[in-house]
Amino acid sequence: NDKGEIMTTASLKTQNLIRALKLIRNQEGMTRQKLADSLQISMPTALNIVEELRSRHLVEEAGESESTGGRKAKTLRLNPGSGFSIGIQVVRAYIKIVITDIYGEVLFYKRCDYPYRDEPAWYRKMGAALIDVIDESGIDGRKITGVGISFPGIIDQERNILIHSHVFGLYNMDLDRFYKSIAYPLCIINDANSACLAERNPDLETYLYISLNETVGGSLVVNRNMYIGRHWQAGAVGHMILHPNGKKCYCGKKGCADAYLNTYVLTRGKMDYSKYFQLLESGDKDAVKRFDKYIDDLAILISNLRMLLDMPIVLGGDLGSWLTPYIERICEETQKYDLFSRDVDYIDVCRCRDHKFAKGA
Repeated sequence: NDKGEIMTTASLKTQNLIRALKLIRNQEGMTRQKLADSLQISMPTALNIVEELRSRHLVEEAGESESTGGRKAKTLRLNPGSGFSIGIQVVRAYIKIVITDIYGEVLFYKRCDYPYRDEPAWYRKMGAALIDVIDESGIDGRKITGVGISFPGIIDQERNILIHSHVFGLYNMDLDRFYKSIAYPLCIINDANSACLAERNPDLETYLYISLNETVGGSLVVNRNMYIGRHWQAGAVGHMILHPNGKKCYCGKKGCADAYLNTYVLTRGKMDYSKYFQLLESGDKDAVKRFDKYIDDLAILISNLRMLLDMPIVLGGDLGSWLTPYIERICEETQKYDLFSRDVDYIDVCRCRDHKFAKGA
């Protein structure tokens, strides 16, 4: 390969098994012949791979493909019960734990009101809560493939440190404290990246995900791969200056998009989304005024990002799930600032609506 490393027969076999699993997971109607063609391997090799995956109970036959005149081929899918993943979302006031099958479908979830504290007792409490959730769910703990944690902050996975989290006021924090509390393979990922990963939109290979929550983040996917940037900060759209010398952001700068587009701007932190949108639909003057300003600021941000990246934009996070009825209006407002596009048809709302942060992790 490019690094000059020698790939043994055993490692090549493992790589082919992994590639086959990914293809079968992501493509419906996968047959043995399509698998061989996609992996550019011989049919006998593809048959051997499938048989090994079936013997490990990772893959099963799902039905028959459409006939092209001959005998219908059997299609393949992953065995949903062959493995389980656990996702943990960490926010200011609570943690949310979800258990998914190998396709990412949520089987069990629980919210635990444990306000985050960077203290040994909190990490022990999180680890104990994880064990309790596994017991309550009734799943076979031996089939847990790993745990992912969604955490608000810039995370350097290569050095295993949290570079900084403005939300929690943390800087250069070693992540070993998480690993010591969880007895499974563990991955810790930025919250906006987690929500973006939960999308898994087969129709989009490249897009920008804007995460609209009590803080604003973003994530870039290029050719189906997440682009994190040289310093793990790509997609931090919440800290782009929207209004110079404007409102003070929690990061210390003035005029950041986050200061104008965090969801507290709409709810004032005193109500949930359902109550706010009920007020909006009823014509409440204050709710309407706040929404008008919010959409205008959002349109400015979107048009700027479109000029820079020229890619589809997905509105996600907790608020994104509520914006479907307003997508045409958002496009119309964006059109006022984007005079280079004939039609503003590049904005959409997220597909994953529930448990997106924990599920993505």
